[in-house]
Amino acid sequence: MAGNEEMIYHAKMTMAALKNPYGSVEKVFPLAIDLFSEKKDARYLGVKNVPAVPADFISRLGKAGYVLHTLDRASYGGRAVDIGLKNPVTGRPMTGSSSGTAMNVFLHFNDLGVGTDGGGSVLAPAMSLNLYGLISPLLCPGQMKKYEKRSTDGISFAPSLGLMARSLSELQNGLEAGLDWPVRHMEEVGEEEAIRILRLDGGKVLDGKGKMVGEAPDLSGSRKELIDFLQEYLPECDCLISREGPVDVNGMGDTVFGHFDENTAYCQRKSGKGLIRVANMAGATALCVPEKALGCGQVLLCQSVPEKIKKILRAAEALEPWKDDLVTWYFGNLDQYLQGGVLEPQEQKRRMQ
Repeated sequence: MAGNEEMIYHAKMTMAALKNPYGSVEKVFPLAIDLFSEKKDARYLGVKNVPAVPADFISRLGKAGYVLHTLDRASYGGRAVDIGLKNPVTGRPMTGSSSGTAMNVFLHFNDLGVGTDGGGSVLAPAMSLNLYGLISPLLCPGQMKKYEKRSTDGISFAPSLGLMARSLSELQNGLEAGLDWPVRHMEEVGEEEAIRILRLDGGKVLDGKGKMVGEAPDLSGSRKELIDFLQEYLPECDCLISREGPVDVNGMGDTVFGHFDENTAYCQRKSGKGLIRVANMAGATALCVPEKALGCGQVLLCQSVPEKIKKILRAAEALEPWKDDLVTWYFGNLDQYLQGGVLEPQEQKRRMQ
């Protein structure tokens, strides 16, 4: 889409967001459309409605052509599920806490979403809707440290800012604007061995040649165990890959729910959330790349240094991009939210003549 068609589509995005059919929007800025009179590449931005998201970060994205379009609902108390919102695919409680932000990108109300992630609050909702998601403590670190707190299982952490998008290229655009340095590799892509990759597979840690170099922890186990694992292995590679999910499809990954008894704990362990629960707590930069299966994807993690961040993005580019024509056709059809079911009386009379 370009020019007039893109402007019309973004106008429909605003009208659909105003209708708010899934309850995921808290505020809409309809005058976002004005940016199209100045820039043809204007893109719509949704932001998690919490004080931790700094205005300076939104301003940086604005300079790159992203205009604030919606303030998005978030789960209360930073909870890992949002019992007030329903996942638009499964009809079950939406994954949190950046719940509305993920939904508003998935529903095509926004092109890019900004959330905060303490223990999976960006990566998990993104994965639950087969979106691309990324977090990094290099995004406005000074601001985010002001919001340090303790998790429901007693771990101290400061949240990271994160981005969600329907495509890797959109995510890269937002990340470059947020970091203010290029994230795409400028040099020629070399041999695959140039990126030192470790992969979790069947309880093992494998190197790029498939050789076992260690044992992987139980991904549904304690956060402390997973944090210790990342702190041991991330210095040894450029990119560690873990396949995770389906997120909140077969269980509900929420500590409040899971702490009651063995039955609720078992249901929590079946939620499909692994390293995404601790990536931020371990100080890692993490990127989830969706797959065809609902709520599933590859999670790419690295130490939070520019050279390694560029490499995990390069590794993500080499993965098969997810595409589901039915999902795109159904949820990208904004007209479904804008059609009325009853004609006005005068219009009915005119058509009967």
